[in-house]
Amino acid sequence: MMKKTLVAVAALAATSSFAQVTLTGRADMQYSTYGASGSAWANTDMATRSRVVDGGSRITFATNEDLGGGLKAGVYCESGLNIDKGAATGQSGLAASSTSEWCSREGRVFIGNNTAELRIGRQNNWWGQGELNDTGSNKVGVDVSSNVFNNHGSGTTSTLNTRFDNTIKVVGGSDLGQFAGSEVWMSIPSAYEQAANSLTPSDRGQIVNGFTIKYSLGNLVAQIDAVNANTITSATANTFDRTMQRYGVGYKYAPGSIISGQYYAKERTDKSNAAAAYRNVGDYGQALTVNTGSAKDSGYIINLNHVFTNEVILVAQYARGNNVTTGQAATELADSGLVGYTLGGMYRLSKRTHLFAATNSIQNGANSNANFTGGGQNSGTVTNGSTVTLTNIGIQHNF
Repeated sequence: MMKKTLVAVAALAATSSFAQVTLTGRADMQYSTYGASGSAWANTDMATRSRVVDGGSRITFATNEDLGGGLKAGVYCESGLNIDKGAATGQSGLAASSTSEWCSREGRVFIGNNTAELRIGRQNNWWGQGELNDTGSNKVGVDVSSNVFNNHGSGTTSTLNTRFDNTIKVVGGSDLGQFAGSEVWMSIPSAYEQAANSLTPSDRGQIVNGFTIKYSLGNLVAQIDAVNANTITSATANTFDRTMQRYGVGYKYAPGSIISGQYYAKERTDKSNAAAAYRNVGDYGQALTVNTGSAKDSGYIINLNHVFTNEVILVAQYARGNNVTTGQAATELADSGLVGYTLGGMYRLSKRTHLFAATNSIQNGANSNANFTGGGQNSGTVTNGSTVTLTNIGIQHNF
């Protein structure tokens, strides 16, 4: 009966003017170990523990309607899933990112053609690295790249990374040739709209804007990302202007194989206390959670994806974050850098399903406390000087 119903629905859709509806997604489940050792602070190491974790599963429904004359419109809604325990928190009790609501990962209405597409809603921005690095998301579940970009140094995790609500974006289409996929965007978070006594909108919220320039020609790919965020004014927290830039280039030396490098630079300016010395969350142990002072940091990533056979792919990644420079005098903070690596591989069972395994490590300096973050990646907050190790073996199925 069910099969006949589905056939009837498909036949009706084929002969009517309804928009095309698709349902896609990903299941990513892993067995992993996680631990942190060598902290500069007593009794803050985390003994290695074994977990079963969801590595970022999601489900997406989308509509796409042909409006004629090359114009199309529709809706895209991508929601995070937490297969390991079916809740908004992972097995550690920490929040599993983007799993609590419909369209929790991305949600947008769009209209456009092959030249450009206008998208409005919650959207990925700084997050995407495209062909330069899909190691973690599409191959082995975890990699050091995004964790170093977002969690090292002057701190941007809550402000400039991953995805933003209330975003207006224009994305270049195939007619742009080598620059297809380039985009420009602006986000107006909901705090901006909220009313408050004697405060203008610019005092309540923060306008975030940026762009991505993509270029592809033959075996060469390149990408430039830039993000800027103006100050949120608050009587109870330090407020910052923040900027980030990232520059990357890659060479596809064989089908499916690429070597790439990326350089990033970040800066925050403390508008509420310009003279304050740099402090990041956890800089002086778990008890201190202040985040003050102006600072800059930078670093780079080298990434390799090498296809041995159609079934077997090796991935390798090296990351280095340089020391932070702090305050108005731009004084270098010793031992505030880090190094990290990912080494792993995947075995394709089909076009949609593969097995994977990897070992990943972030080795913090005595004044650095970067961690693996994201859905199911960590089991707690690390302190300065920690070496964080994460190994994983899992299965990923795309549908």
